[in-house]
Amino acid sequence: MPSSKISEVARRAGVSPSTVSYVLSGNRSISEATRARVEQAIRELNYAPHAGARSLRAGKTDVIALADPLYDWSSGAVDKPHILGHMPYVYGVVDAARRHGWNVVLVTGLGSAALEKVVGSKMVDGVVLLEVRANDERLKLVERLATPAVAMGMPLEPTAVPFVDFDFEGAGRLCVEHLVGLGHRHIGLLASPPGTFEQGLAYTHWIWHSVQSTLNKAGLPFHGLPVETSRKGAQVALDTLFEEEPAMSAVIVNGEGMIDLLMQELQQRGKEVPTDLSVVVIGWSELTKHIVPPLTHVNVPALEMASAAIELLARGGPAKLLPASLVAGGTVKPNW
Repeated sequence: MPSSKISEVARRAGVSPSTVSYVLSGNRSISEATRARVEQAIRELNYAPHAGARSLRAGKTDVIALADPLYDWSSGAVDKPHILGHMPYVYGVVDAARRHGWNVVLVTGLGSAALEKVVGSKMVDGVVLLEVRANDERLKLVERLATPAVAMGMPLEPTAVPFVDFDFEGAGRLCVEHLVGLGHRHIGLLASPPGTFEQGLAYTHWIWHSVQSTLNKAGLPFHGLPVETSRKGAQVALDTLFEEEPAMSAVIVNGEGMIDLLMQELQQRGKEVPTDLSVVVIGWSELTKHIVPPLTHVNVPALEMASAAIELLARGGPAKLLPASLVAGGTVKPNW
């Protein structure tokens, strides 16, 4: 058993606990001198990460748990497009697990109690965590129970649990840089629903912070708000943005579930894309292929993330951050 904690290693090495976590997980670039001090402290304190940071090498039940709270973010959407957009992650985990000969138990409890019951009863060999929050008690749980686990989402707090995520921070930056490069000076962010912020989901933080900071660096104002995934949400969002800034020429939309609703609302108002408003979307492109004109977008590779998470659980290795790239479509025009 480990004879110390990350905090003790951090004190011995003269660094923050997050730096120790990054050395262990490999998810940040650390200088060689700092890495050497941390590794020396680890040896001196005989520190070993929890099993939660290690891979699932040999199954006992050939069953893993997919911990997915399945929040209902929308207050009134009957068809729940946000749930549809969430399903590729679930399908991707199940499909990748099947290729390893594993079955999947879906744990949908909002807290850690249901997951603790499943893990504590030895029903599963490992855990994949979806919808990772800024201070996620499930991360602490799998560490405490020494359970092999992978998070699909980059936590904001230090953890020994490895993760797979998409570079949402880079996605936000690419969207802003593309629009600014085409002369747009008043850019809005239609962010994910308010519930994602209330629950502290990590990806909401990365996108919001990235768009805001990139605009600030360009000397431009930031206009953003969380948006309910409903027609009413689209109405309120557009009213709010144009009341705040009548000269708004472009919007960045976080989430494929919102784009149909936004396009319908713009059409209802007699506004054309991109003639009257340029639109860039961050989301899973498979759900937006029907949009005309083709969207300028940053694809969130849901299936690839899920597959990478299962591989990390099966074989171990450092954390993985999938890169972002922007695909130019027909929904953005220059604003000279």
